Formats: sequence, structure tokens, C-alpha cells
Amino acid sequence: MKKEYKLRHPVVSGLFYPDQGEELQKEIDTYLGKIDQGELNAEIFEQTGIEYPSSVQPQAVIAPHAGYIFSGSVQAHSYAILQKPNIETVVIVGPAHQTSFEGISVSRDDAYQTPLGKVEVDQEFTQKLISQGSFFKLHEDADLGEHAIEVQVPFIQVVLPEARIVPVLFGDQNKQNVLALKDALLTVVEKTGRNAIVVASSDLSHYHSHVDAEALDSVLIEHIRSMDPDSLYSDIQDGRAEACGFGGILTGMYFAREQGFGKSAILEYTDSGEVSGDRRKVVGYLSAALY
Repeated sequence: MKKEYKLRHPVVSGLFYPDQGEELQKEIDTYLGKIDQGELNAEIFEQTGIEYPSSVQPQAVIAPHAGYIFSGSVQAHSYAILQKPNIETVVIVGPAHQTSFEGISVSRDDAYQTPLGKVEVDQEFTQKLISQGSFFKLHEDADLGEHAIEVQVPFIQVVLPEARIVPVLFGDQNKQNVLALKDALLTVVEKTGRNAIVVASSDLSHYHSHVDAEALDSVLIEHIRSMDPDSLYSDIQDGRAEACGFGGILTGMYFAREQGFGKSAILEYTDSGEVSGDRRKVVGYLSAALY
């Protein structure tokens, strides 16, 4: 009996990003085109000491997941450094905004559809990831209405058109689940031999004044600079920092410390008030690279 092909259709096209392919392509190209690659590489070198950043692939990036009008220019910084044709698999890790559950959900769809076309899910990687423990389960209801994964996909289609994706959602972003996902990713990367990268899909503080948001977000940013996920987790638990997708950020940090150099670069930071003009209640947006 032939296996049914499962296609995940977009739910926030026309809301978070354009629902017409040509317009969407143009918008992403515009965001990417405004980034000075020379300046970006100089920033990475200054922060990491990596002499030729354009020739070194990060192990993970942090990218926001709001509507493109608010965070697309920040998001583009995370993808501007990924234009490397040898990246095979992009593991997108986000929080489940729509429903709560225990453990971690890994999509079993065959592909994600966007106005730019289809991007295939790396089925071999996905199946091996699911086999790593009982905490990996499919929570389809969480994925069907979730934007955190979806808004990353068009950027991946533009920058890495040959890559496949592995969509992962945290139900409970506790440290045990974070470390379990990190260990599972390390194991599966070794078993498959994939050149893989983690995209941590997350916004930062939510609905504080610009001044308060900047203070909260600076705590998180400093922990990323020092690649100290333990202290970041502690400060998030105590309310000294905020990020809706902190589980993915922590996973990327632990993964980079073991798989790479354990270095980081802050590429861009802003908040929604820069676009809306409303500084009373803002959302923080960060782009960072973890090597």
C-alpha cells in the first residue's frame, strides 16, 4: 500500500508574511540585500576571533519569529551568514504557542508548503531523532497552527534551496528536555553524517516598555555572548530575562559548545517599537550566531 504524502500547509501566510510567492521572494531578497556582508563578517570576527567568518559555518543561529514587517530585517541577519550550499539539514526548534504538552514534538509531515513552494522534511533524520527517547512524540495539534516553525521556512527556501528541514517544538522547555534534545541531535548528526544546523526560533521579552525590555534582553544577550546556557536558564526561571523560545536558544548554545567552538556573535537586536512607534509595550528581536 502506497504511503500517503503528508503536506503541512501554511497557516500564517498573508498574516506574518506575504501570501504571494513573487512578493514574498522580493521581500526576503530586500531584507537580505540591505545587509553589508563585509560589515557583518567584521562584527563576527571582532566578537569571536574567527578570522574568516564567511568560510566557517555556525552550529546554530537564533532568529525571531514575528511578522516580517516587525522582525524580518533582524531575521535576515541570521540567514545572511547561511548562504552555504553544503548545509543539508536545518533543525528548526521553536516553542509551542498554541497548545501545551509534555516533552518534545517532532513533525512527521513529508514537506512544508509556503507560497515559494515545498521544502522537504529530512525523514531519515526525523525518524532517528524520534527513536532517541520517549520524550519525542508527535503532537500534530500543536504544529498545525504554530507560526514559530513556519516563518523560518521561506528564508530557508531562499537562502538554502537544497536543504531539508526537521521541525521540532518544545512543549515543556525545562532543562531536562533541552539537554535531551541536544544529546539526541549530537547522536543523530553523528549517525547520519548530515551537515546540519540548528535554527532557534524565538522572540525575546514581551510587552514591556522599551526601557524595561532593553534591560531584560541585555541579560539574555550577555549570557549568549559568554555562551553560558546554565546562567541563562537560571535567569529566565527567575524572571531576569525572557524569551518565548528559550528552549531552542539553550539547545543551540549547548549544541554549539559540544559540536563547535563554543563562540557566539550578536548580529542584530531591536524591538517592535522601532516599527510601530509604540514604546510602551514592545517585543524584543535578536539575531545571533553560535559557532
